[in-house]
Amino acid sequence: MAREEEGPAMMDAAERRLRVVSAHLEPQAGATAGLASNPTAGEYAHVQGYSVVLPEKLQTGKWNVYRSAESPLRLINRFPATPDIGTLHDNFVYAVETFTDCRYLGTRVCADGAVGDYKWMTYGEASTSRTAIGSGLIYHGISEGARIGLYFINRPEWIIIDHACAAYSYVSVPLYDTLGPDAVQFIVNHATVETIFCVPQTLSTLLSFLTQMPCVRLIVVVGGDNANTPSTTAAAGVEIITYSRLHSQGKMSSQTYRPPKPEDVATICYTSGTTGTPKVNHSRFLLFFASSQNFSTSTSRHVILDANLFPGSCSFS
Repeated sequence: MAREEEGPAMMDAAERRLRVVSAHLEPQAGATAGLASNPTAGEYAHVQGYSVVLPEKLQTGKWNVYRSAESPLRLINRFPATPDIGTLHDNFVYAVETFTDCRYLGTRVCADGAVGDYKWMTYGEASTSRTAIGSGLIYHGISEGARIGLYFINRPEWIIIDHACAAYSYVSVPLYDTLGPDAVQFIVNHATVETIFCVPQTLSTLLSFLTQMPCVRLIVVVGGDNANTPSTTAAAGVEIITYSRLHSQGKMSSQTYRPPKPEDVATICYTSGTTGTPKVNHSRFLLFFASSQNFSTSTSRHVILDANLFPGSCSFS
């Protein structure tokens, strides 16, 4: 009786979630109240291939309930062989320790219009640069948890900056130039981005509406020339430096990592179809990676993750 008088506001989070989920499921004949694992779900695993269609049916809409064919009864959020990996930072540290001298990031060198060979950066070299960039951000007073915008297309520096964000508990925010300047301005203000990494081609666009983004404190130009990069802007309090200078500053004042927790936000990703609050935490990324690796290993299929959410182009073979 006392429970009823407390009302919905007094329910704990688990009970509220259970009631919401239960309301979307059709009751099964002879089933007891609440939700329970359905042992018959396993029989679908070898029929569907990629996914499992669970017996439950949604009352609203026409969609079924799906799970990975490799784990129909529970979510996979850790690598089975390395359960201690719980964040993107943990994952990259493990990769560096395992593949230190192996090729990781490659850039195709073009000379006189001719496409040449790839120039490679090893895992160990990428780790060193990751530390320098993260330390450089701390050197400039960028606080833990700050949003870091990336306003350029894929290149090795993109990945290194993203790794730096994971190592020092920053939140990366991709700024897609294909969405146009208005969208970039909206994303920066909506996510309160404090630092923006750009290239010379996008710097001029950024400067044209910088005064309308009061949250920005630092702009880092990737591939920029120190001599030709302006150090000040019309917007008071905004500093502009090159990526190479930030890298040098961080290398000279190296800081220890500030690892995130699995539940911490890793990235805020806006796309043309974004609705609601667009953010993904570290544990959710590990769920994607672990389930994809588990699936591709057991089925010998090639899996490529959505480039909208993984601009670094993650794949397993």
